[in-house]
Amino acid sequence: MGRYYKLNGKKLPSVTTITGQLDKPALMPWAANCAVDYILENIENNIYVGNEGPPQPELINVATLYPIIESARKNFRKVSAQALDIGSATHQAIEHYLLTGKEPQAPSDQVLSAFLAFLEWLDTWDSYETIETEHTVYADDYAGTCDWIVLLNGKKYVVDFKSSKGIYKPEYNMQVAAYRACIPDCEGNGVLRLDKESGLPEWKDFSDSYEKDLKSFRHLVDYFHSRKEE
Repeated sequence: MGRYYKLNGKKLPSVTTITGQLDKPALMPWAANCAVDYILENIENNIYVGNEGPPQPELINVATLYPIIESARKNFRKVSAQALDIGSATHQAIEHYLLTGKEPQAPSDQVLSAFLAFLEWLDTWDSYETIETEHTVYADDYAGTCDWIVLLNGKKYVVDFKSSKGIYKPEYNMQVAAYRACIPDCEGNGVLRLDKESGLPEWKDFSDSYEKDLKSFRHLVDYFHSRKEE
C-alpha cells in the first residue's frame, strides 16, 4: 500500500514508498536468520532438563517442535515491529532533546544507546542550529517527512536518523536527496546511523553525490507513477 500525503486534494506518495520499489538484497537473509534464531532459541529452551550438574539434552518430540517452526515463520515480523518501535522512540528522544535541551527520561537500554550515539556525533561539530524537526516537504509528485533540517557549522543540511544495522545504498542516499530537493538553499544531505547495541554513531555525508542520487530517485518517481497509470 505505502504511505501517502495529501496536498490541495492531490494524493502524493511518500519518499519511502517510492524507494520501497528498490530491491533489498539484505532483507531475505535477514528474515531467514530471524527464523533460524527463533528456532534455535526455543529448541534450546525445550531440550534441556533441569537436573543438577551440567544440563542433559533430551529428544524433543514433534508435538513440541512443530509449533516452534510454525511460529518461526512469522518471527521476522515481530523483530521488525520491535525495531520500528526502537527507531520511533529514538527519533522522539532526539527531537525532545533538540527542542528542549533536555535528555529523555528513562528510555530503554537500546534507545539510550542510540541517543548517546547521537550526542557523541553532535560533539564532532563546532556548532549546530536546529531549523526544523520532523518537517514535511512537498514536491509536485511526492512528499515526505525529514527528521532534521539543521545548520552544521553554518551549512544547511537535511539529516535523516537511522537505527538500522547499516547504511543501505542506494535507498538511504536517494531518500535524503529527495528531501533536500524540496528544501530551499539546502547545501548538504546525510544519514546518521545510531547503533542501538554499541552506542556508536556512523555518519555518511551524501552531499557530493546529491545530483546523481536525485536523478536516480526521479527515475523511480516516474516509474512509480507510470505503474499507477497502468
